[in-house]
Amino acid sequence: MRCSRLLSASLLVLVASVCLAGEASVGTAAERAPVEPVASLEPAKTARLWSTIVSGHAPQLRAQVECRPLRGIFYAASDWLRLATKLAASASGCAEYYVSVPPLVSDKTTFRRDQAWRIRALGPNFHAMAEIHFATWSRWAQITGNSWHTAGVTARERMAAAGYDVALGDTWALNELTSAVRRGDGSARTNVREFLRGLYEGDGTRRTRGTVLVIGFGQRTGDVSVYQSTLQSWLADIGFWTDMTTYVSDWSQEAYGDLRSHAVPGVPVSERREYLNDYLQHKLVLAGVGPGVIEPSRAYLREAYSPLANGAWPRESAWGWTMVPAEQMAAYVSAQVNAMRHFSASSGQARDHWGFAWAPRNTIGLSNADFGAQTGRILDRMAAAIRDSGDVVEPENPGSGACGSPGQETLCLVDVAEARHNESWRAFRAWTQAVLSIGNGTQTISAGTPSAPMSITLATGTGLPVTTGDARTVTLRSSSATGAFSTSPEGPWTSTLALTVAPRASVAFYYRDTQAGRHTLTASAEGVTAGTQVVTVVAGPAAAIAVTPGTSQVRARAARRLVATATDAFGNTAAATVTWRVRPAALGTIEPAAAGAATFMAGRLLRTGTITGTAGTLSGTASVTVVPGTLRIGAIAFLPGKRSLRVVVTAVDGARRPVSGTSVRALVRLEGKRHVVARGRTGAAGKTMLRTPIGRGCFTVAITRAAAPGFVWDRRTPRNRVCA
Repeated sequence: MRCSRLLSASLLVLVASVCLAGEASVGTAAERAPVEPVASLEPAKTARLWSTIVSGHAPQLRAQVECRPLRGIFYAASDWLRLATKLAASASGCAEYYVSVPPLVSDKTTFRRDQAWRIRALGPNFHAMAEIHFATWSRWAQITGNSWHTAGVTARERMAAAGYDVALGDTWALNELTSAVRRGDGSARTNVREFLRGLYEGDGTRRTRGTVLVIGFGQRTGDVSVYQSTLQSWLADIGFWTDMTTYVSDWSQEAYGDLRSHAVPGVPVSERREYLNDYLQHKLVLAGVGPGVIEPSRAYLREAYSPLANGAWPRESAWGWTMVPAEQMAAYVSAQVNAMRHFSASSGQARDHWGFAWAPRNTIGLSNADFGAQTGRILDRMAAAIRDSGDVVEPENPGSGACGSPGQETLCLVDVAEARHNESWRAFRAWTQAVLSIGNGTQTISAGTPSAPMSITLATGTGLPVTTGDARTVTLRSSSATGAFSTSPEGPWTSTLALTVAPRASVAFYYRDTQAGRHTLTASAEGVTAGTQVVTVVAGPAAAIAVTPGTSQVRARAARRLVATATDAFGNTAAATVTWRVRPAALGTIEPAAAGAATFMAGRLLRTGTITGTAGTLSGTASVTVVPGTLRIGAIAFLPGKRSLRVVVTAVDGARRPVSGTSVRALVRLEGKRHVVARGRTGAAGKTMLRTPIGRGCFTVAITRAAAPGFVWDRRTPRNRVCA
């Protein structure tokens, strides 16, 4: 069937040139014109359906006895509430749906209010994503002078103010990660890592991983070799992917397929599916065949990779060509669902992880009602395909439910006469770059000591030596600011080292570092996959001991924790067994603890002394001054007798421990009048007994003096009274 026969009259004029030439144009004026996003293209219908679902009056969802779990990521350029509501009307019980909401067009650092809760209301498996427009926030950081991390934190603050609640499952989606990040231009990767750290941390109260939407290449691209080489180099950036593991839960690759690279007449659905997955899954496929050096990025993408399929209709360019009638677009959506489900199950993934970009745009002059109705039918098909494809009906043909009943594929069938499959994307099934390998790199060395010799060689992606080609200029770097390289164990040492590595050759170098820790060495060269190796640097022999705090005041009979830290010649913490001594000995006692710590317990001698921590011939001292503690009268008790009244006075310190040797003078009053002055000294239990003649009436005691070595009385008498 010819291309023109597949199109309605309203589409024919617009796409005739495309069908004849077979290439995407730059887009019609209607596509280029800015359009304000709307929550729904059919607001009244969406409101009724939304209310029915939220009120619990929607028809009972079809039970799915056995279905594959899905984490679905849906980017909405517009029409987000209708998208979410349509998905909810035919939702899968095994799926989590994440739907993005675009920011305001007038200021894309400002989020739309009153939207997130509407998506959450559709059910516990529906979540709102605040779209973070990367380019706009980049300009914000430049204009305000704030850091990239601050930009991320600020975005999280504005999200919360707009009603996004990460505690209830909402999150963020960083849109349009640029090709500069992919290529590693300048500080692009460093900046985005800081931005994502800010988005992840927020104000620190609830760290939240989010989604990154990555700009991709069109399916009809003829030569993808440069793109593939760039990806291979990117996948070897271990630091970048380690950060992504922490900050980003969904690595959503824009993979906006083109019907002219899919709908080849006469080709079975199964074969079309393979070509579609070559494109949709190319980054995950490439990571899967990469060398061992990219294991951090491979492990991350296995969990986080989420192809973003094409739901933009009708489009000539930018989103992949979809200039076909709505019924055929619906079939293409079904085919994409089938392909992604099939790949996830066939490759042994525990769950499916993918979604769609929903970007309806009336580029063909339909009435608003007609355009709303036609896009609504596409959404209905998307929702049903996602739900039905999750059923495990044909284990040997996973995802087939998207195409119709078992044994039928009618819902996935769409033909475009001039369509041709693109073989280019099959190149991602093999790792094409040579790989730099660092041999004998897993070493443990002492700070300041050269490593054993290491070597750099060129290998193929499968680990075999490279035997042909030109020599490469390889640059060595370390993740440590104090790391240095040399071609000799005697030096000279430099923070970066350039070496020439030829095929079949092995070039030796040495590494030295003065900072203890695990440091990553990276060997990089243009057009070659970087090689990395981790070297562990441990502290050298102890060269000094410092006791902290160096100067302190301690109240009598109070405790103070001290730590003796041994360091090597470069300031790294070194292992040491510390013994302790107090001078003068009457100043107090000291009890050693683990990891060089000790607890000093002050005595009652008020003076300055020294505490010394010693390890071998090394020692460090701290000056400690014992200052007066607080003396309190803890309690006054009465023991009436026939001829005398006995008054028991207890003296305690600030920790309510008894204080012995306290001289006490007390004024005893009878009926408010001076009766007698009594004196005493506390014993080991901190108590003294004062005696006073008995009499009729009520007695009270006022302490007029209390003194003990090492203490200062707080001049308070506890309330007391007894009547005889």
